[in-house]
Amino acid sequence: MKRWMQKRSKVNYQKMAQALNIQEATACVLANRGIFTQEAAVQFLSRKPMANVDTSKMKGFTKALSMVREAIRLQKKIMIYGDYDVDGVMSTTILFQVMKKCGAQVEYYIPHRQREGYGLNQEVIRKFKAEGIELLITCDNGIAAIEEIALAKENHMEVLVIDHHEPAFVQTENQEYQDILPEADAIIDPKQRECEYPFSLFCAAGLSYKFACALMKQQGVFHRDTQKEYLVLASIATVCDIVDLIGENRIIVSGGIRYSDASGNIGLNALIEEAGLLGKGLNEYHFGFVLGPCINAAGRLERADTAVKLFCETDEIAAKQIAKKMVELNHSRKEMTKQATENVLLQINSDKYQEDKVLVLYREDIHESIAGIVAGRIKEECYKPVVMITGGEQMAKGSARSIEGYNIFEALLSCRDILQRFGGHAMAAGLSMYQEDIPLLRKRLNESCQLTKEDMIPVIRIEKQLSFAEIGVTLAQELEGLAPFGKGNHIPLFGSKNILVERFYIIGKENNILRMELVEEETQIRHTAISFDGFDLFCNFIKQLYPNKDYDKILKGNVCPMHIDIVYSLDINRYQGRNMVQLLLKDFRLAKHKENSHGLENKN
Repeated sequence: MKRWMQKRSKVNYQKMAQALNIQEATACVLANRGIFTQEAAVQFLSRKPMANVDTSKMKGFTKALSMVREAIRLQKKIMIYGDYDVDGVMSTTILFQVMKKCGAQVEYYIPHRQREGYGLNQEVIRKFKAEGIELLITCDNGIAAIEEIALAKENHMEVLVIDHHEPAFVQTENQEYQDILPEADAIIDPKQRECEYPFSLFCAAGLSYKFACALMKQQGVFHRDTQKEYLVLASIATVCDIVDLIGENRIIVSGGIRYSDASGNIGLNALIEEAGLLGKGLNEYHFGFVLGPCINAAGRLERADTAVKLFCETDEIAAKQIAKKMVELNHSRKEMTKQATENVLLQINSDKYQEDKVLVLYREDIHESIAGIVAGRIKEECYKPVVMITGGEQMAKGSARSIEGYNIFEALLSCRDILQRFGGHAMAAGLSMYQEDIPLLRKRLNESCQLTKEDMIPVIRIEKQLSFAEIGVTLAQELEGLAPFGKGNHIPLFGSKNILVERFYIIGKENNILRMELVEEETQIRHTAISFDGFDLFCNFIKQLYPNKDYDKILKGNVCPMHIDIVYSLDINRYQGRNMVQLLLKDFRLAKHKENSHGLENKN
């Protein structure tokens, strides 16, 4: 069961549609995105880069540039310390490549997921000191590394943090919030409360891309092709790190998609080919659900520096070998994830978790590298916040995934006294803790959780209720222009009520895809609808409406009149030069205000 909620806006979208010469439904979607002015709407629809925003407004940016330029001039030994996910890999690659281009003496280091875990550790700081590292740059981590960065400073290293995670904070006596920040020489993180930059939702690779462009310009080595290459890498990370695809992020991803087939990055080209995407015209789906998992698989099952090596590779044969290995690792990861998810669901159903609002789960046998994926799958299945904890080499490690209305970072922050390490943001977090404290974490998170039963019912947000007369290729094409879609700019969903199912067909290799011919009786307008996951629900409706009829015969006959309410997105079926609009069903239910008994006859 899902809750359907229609978005509301005070903007007169009818006037907006007239002013922009677009469909009212498109204008309604823009208004629901908080786009209220003609200038903002034109910019959003064009997907062109916004006027340059002064990066000096980003706290720490100017000082960071000066530090790096001075380190390059003096040939100081620079170490880039990244992370093992897509964002960490891409930000490391961008920074390493740009500094090489600028003539820096630079190396990179990606921690081992199982042996070292997320972020800096004191052992590696001592290792860097022994190697003579003079400038340490963290990317996609560092904002929470208070003790580790203090140790680096004690060992006379300069430290630059490039991170996008939320800083920890305290509340002062004046009831104001104050960030708890490491003692780095410069910090680039627009989520700092004192940062005046107008956009704060970048991933680390997005920040690294902006930094790389600024550095190339100041060093006099800026080249348009290099910028495009870094833009594509940053766009893949922006999609995979599930940051909001609005503002500058949307521009980054739009540009990355545009140049993805000609990025000039030999490693990326090899991965695209090995993943079977060559010549397919990449979009945000391919970034997030095909390429991203292959990149992540290296860090999950082996070492993430394999992926960095791929994107820095200049030999096509070597790149092809690395890419092939990463695709194979992802196949293994899929099988591990499927088995682990099934085991955890059995655990939830058999143990006393039904009353828990926050699922804190421990399974020692789950590979810690897939804990985040499993947590996400369980969250989708149960629609509750999930903390999936696994056995680690030194202590238990976990990944958390949350639902709308529950800030998992703040919840864990309130339990920091029993966590050895943690970090993240409102919807996802990682942690390390002692196994014996897991029951206490479960108890405290559930006692403090304010979620209601209604909060734990998934919500489908509808842009506008449409009549079938409003649906057409023109509208579908305009909506395509709102892409790339993702967090903060979801695929627009619409609703229609009291729609007659005239005929239905069961299609697909496994006979589990539902195609329906729908009629709006008031207008007699027909549209085709496809449901990829609604077959079982539709079958239940047949049994509910026609309990005394031959169920198998109904399925074979393709006729079962019923009125339904539907939620859907619009898609264009392009075939042999013809464009036809079809509805992709997100959800449907029996209509409440129509008679759903049509006297279905048995035919001999």
